[in-house]
Amino acid sequence: MSLIDSLRNCLDALEVPHEPTFRAVVFGEYAVYLENVKSIVSFDSNEIVAMLKSGCLRIYGSCLTVKKYCLGDLVVCGKIKGIEKI
Repeated sequence: MSLIDSLRNCLDALEVPHEPTFRAVVFGEYAVYLENVKSIVSFDSNEIVAMLKSGCLRIYGSCLTVKKYCLGDLVVCGKIKGIEKI
């Protein structure tokens, strides 16, 4: 088998998702923009948990506020210390 055929076989075997599960854009430590959010599970000034298609995402920090939540888009502002998938 040639190198080209080997590469074709490898690339055909890869499964590439057609739609991303979510997208996050972090603006420093003061804002985060999320796409493909299904719902907000919990909310307070120190933690926001958002439901995604593939689980939940936890945003934690202080003075957190939801600036926008519409059509799967979520914008959180405040002092963001971290984001983790849970």
